[in-house]
Amino acid sequence: MGSATDVLVLVMQVKLSFLTKVMLLVLLMMASITALISSLLIQQSNNAIETQHQAMQQLNMRRYQLLNTLLDDRIQLWAETFPRTKGGRPATLKELTSSIEGARASLEVYLQVDNIWLFSAAGTLMHGEASEMPGFVATMRQQAFTDLRPQMTTSCEHLCRRYVAIPVMVQDDDPAVLVFSSGTQELVALLSRFADVERIAIVRGEQKAASMEVISRLSASNKAHVSKILRQLPQDTTIESLIAQGSRIDYDNRLMLVSLLPVLDGRLPDSYILFTRDITRQVMSARNYQDWVVGSALITLAVFALLFYFILNRSRKKLIALSWRLPLLAEHRYDEFKRASTQHVNFAAKRLPDELDVLETAASNLAVELERVDTKMNETTAKLENMAMFDVLTGLPNRNMLMFQMEKEVSFRTRNAKPMAVLFLDMDDFKRINDIHGHDVGDKLIKAAASRLSAPLRDSDLAARFGGDEFVILLSGVENRAQLEVVASKLLRAFDAPIQFDSHQFYISLSIGIAFTDTGDISAVDLLRHADIAMYEAKAQSGSAYCIFDKTMHQKVMRRVELENDARIGLSQGHFSLALQPQVEMPSRKLVGMEALIRWNHPEKGFISPAEFIPLLENTSLMMTIDYWVISQSLCKLAQLHAKGYTDVKIAINVSAAQFLDHSLPAYLEQQIAYHNVSAENVELELTETALVADMNRATATLETIRAMGCLIAIDDFGTGYSSLGYLKALPADYIKVDRSFVSGMVESADDRSIVSSTISMVKGMGLTVIAEGIETEEQFDMLTGFGCHQGQGYLFSPPIPEAALWEELNKNLHQGVWKKDAP
Repeated sequence: MGSATDVLVLVMQVKLSFLTKVMLLVLLMMASITALISSLLIQQSNNAIETQHQAMQQLNMRRYQLLNTLLDDRIQLWAETFPRTKGGRPATLKELTSSIEGARASLEVYLQVDNIWLFSAAGTLMHGEASEMPGFVATMRQQAFTDLRPQMTTSCEHLCRRYVAIPVMVQDDDPAVLVFSSGTQELVALLSRFADVERIAIVRGEQKAASMEVISRLSASNKAHVSKILRQLPQDTTIESLIAQGSRIDYDNRLMLVSLLPVLDGRLPDSYILFTRDITRQVMSARNYQDWVVGSALITLAVFALLFYFILNRSRKKLIALSWRLPLLAEHRYDEFKRASTQHVNFAAKRLPDELDVLETAASNLAVELERVDTKMNETTAKLENMAMFDVLTGLPNRNMLMFQMEKEVSFRTRNAKPMAVLFLDMDDFKRINDIHGHDVGDKLIKAAASRLSAPLRDSDLAARFGGDEFVILLSGVENRAQLEVVASKLLRAFDAPIQFDSHQFYISLSIGIAFTDTGDISAVDLLRHADIAMYEAKAQSGSAYCIFDKTMHQKVMRRVELENDARIGLSQGHFSLALQPQVEMPSRKLVGMEALIRWNHPEKGFISPAEFIPLLENTSLMMTIDYWVISQSLCKLAQLHAKGYTDVKIAINVSAAQFLDHSLPAYLEQQIAYHNVSAENVELELTETALVADMNRATATLETIRAMGCLIAIDDFGTGYSSLGYLKALPADYIKVDRSFVSGMVESADDRSIVSSTISMVKGMGLTVIAEGIETEEQFDMLTGFGCHQGQGYLFSPPIPEAALWEELNKNLHQGVWKKDAP
C-alpha cells in the first residue's frame, strides 16, 4: 500500500504532462515553420515584380541596341550605294554634292536625316552648314577617315540626336566622309511600339530624379504626361535606383512602374530613356496571393492543432496508466501487472500499436526475462568476445584478429622457411561517396565490398577489415610473385561490375599493395607496413591497380620524410627564395608582370629542383605552409617593385589545389595585401585546371570571393586538363595561360598551331587575356603575335631571375618599360 500511495502522490504532483509539453512544443514549431514559409512565399511574390522588372530592363536594352543598330545600318546602306554614277564608277565630290541636294527630300522622309555634311579627304567641308555642325563632328570625321569605318554617337546636349560618320570612296580613290544627323523620334516611337509601355521619353538629369527634364519625346502631350510623372516621383528617388529597380507611383488611378535605361554611346553620361509601365494587375495579384497564403497558413495550423490534441491526449492517458502499473514490477508482482496490462489492451492496441503499446509489451516480457538473467549474461559475454575479434559491420576478422593470425603465420613460416604474402587493399574515392551519400550508404557499400573480396579467395586465406575502407588479405601457400599477381588481378576483376543496393549503383576500383617475403627475418608489423607503402604506390597510378613492394619504395618514403624535415629547417632558416620570370606585352614587349617561382638552395645538397620536392611534399601539411610563405614573399617583392617605380607591374603567384580549397586563403590574402600596402589589382593568382574542376561549386565561390577583393585570376596550363568552353564560362577568370607544350611545338606541328590559334581566338572572344608560356624563339613570338596573343613569357625574354639579381637584370634589360629584344 505504501508504494501505491507514493505513486499516487507522484501523479498528483504533475503540473504539466510530458506529452502536453511535446504537443505545445510541436505546435510552436509548426507555427514558426508556417510563419517562415508564409513569409518566404510573400517575399517571393514581392520579388516577382522586381524580377520581371530586371528581365524587362534587359529586354528593353536589347531592343534599344537592335533598333539603334538597324537605324544606323539603313543610313550606312544608303551611303555605301549612293556615291556611284549610273555607270558604276565612283562619283566626284562635285557630283556627290549635287546628288546629295537631289536626295535631300527622300533622306528626310525615309531615313529621318535632317542634316548632311560632306568632307573631302583633306577635311574641307564640301556640303552642309558649318554653323549647324556640332564641334565633335570634326573629330568623328577624322576618326572615320583614319579607321576607314563608320563612327556613330548620340548627343543629348539639347535634344537627343544621332550622328553617323561614314567614309565613302570618290573618284581618284580619295576617301571622303559623309556625316548624317537624324533625330531620335523614330527610335523612341519604335521602342514605344515594341516595349509595351504607357509612356516613353528621353530625359536628362544628375543623381536625383527630381532634377530630370524631358529632352526628347513623341509629342507635346507625351512630354506633359512624362513631366507630370517625374514630378510625382518621391524627392529622394535617385537615378541609380530607377535603373536598378524602378519606382512605383499612383498615376491616373493606376499603379505605374517608372524606370530608366542609359542611352548607349551618349556624349553626355546623364541621358536616359524613361519607361512607364502599368503594373496595377501584377500588384493586385500579388496582394491577393499574399492574403491567400496567410489564410491558408492559419487554417492549416488550426487543423493540425486539433489533430495533435486528439492523438496525443489518448497517449497521455495511456502513459499515466502505465506509470501506475510499473511499480508492480519493482515488487515482483508480475501476475498483477499482466492482469492490469490485459485490462488496458483495446482494439487499437492490437491492430494499430504505437510506442506506448510496444512499451507495455516490453514491460510484460521483462518479467519473464528477469528469471533468465544469468543465462543471458553468459550469452552476452560470449558475444562481446566475438565482437572483440570480428568486425561488426562486415563479419570479417578485425584488426585484432588479423594481427593475431599474422603473428602466428610469421612464426610458423619462420620455423618452416616458407614464403608468405600480405595484400593491403583500399577502396578508391570511398571518402567522396561517403561524404555525398552519407554514412549509412557508405556502410552498406563497405559490406557489399567485403562480400566481393571473399569470393576470389580460398578457404585457407584470411580477409580482414583493417579499418574504414581498408582491407588486408593474408595469403597462405603462396610460392612466388606470379601467384600474387593472379590473386590481385582476380580481386580487381571482382569489382569490374558495379555494386548495386537499394536504388544506388557504384563503380568501385581498388588500389592493392602487396608485400611478399620468402625469408623469416621480418615481423608482422613490418610486413603490413610494406604492403601499406605499396598500396600508396598503386593509388598513385590513379586506381584499379596493384603494386608489389620493393626496397625503392621504402627509400622513396624515407626520401619524402628526409626532404620534409629538411624543408621545415630550410623554411625557418631562409633556404627558400623566389625567382621571378618577366611577363611582357605582345608585340611591344612592355613589361607587365613577373611570375613568382619558388627555389630551394640546400646548404649541403645544393639546388633542389621544384620538380623534385613539390611532388614529394604536395600531400604533406608542410606544403601548405610553403604555399603561404610564397604568397607573403611575393607580395613583399611586389611592394619593393612599386617602391622602385614599377607601379604597373603585377605579380603572378601559383596556388596549389590544396591551398585553393583551404577556407583561410581569402582572409590570408586580404591580410597580406593590407600588410604590404599593395594594390589587389596587381596580384594575380594562377591555378591549374585540375584544381578548379575538383569541386566546381566550391571553386567558383572561392574565385568570386578573391575577385571581389580586386585580385586577378589566371588559369594555368590551359589545354592540358579538362579544358572546355562550358566550365571556362562558369569560372570567373581574367587570364588564360596557354601551356608551353603547345607553344614549343606549334612551329613544326600544324595540330599544335591549330590548337594555339583556336584557343587564343576562343579566349579573346570571351573577353579574357591570353598569356603564352615557354616562348623561346622569335619565330614563336611572331606566330603568337599574328594569332593576337596578348602577353607572353619565356627564355626568349628572360629565364626566371633570382630575387638577389632582380634589380641588376631590370636595370640592364628594361628601357622605358620595354624589355630589350636582345635580352638573353
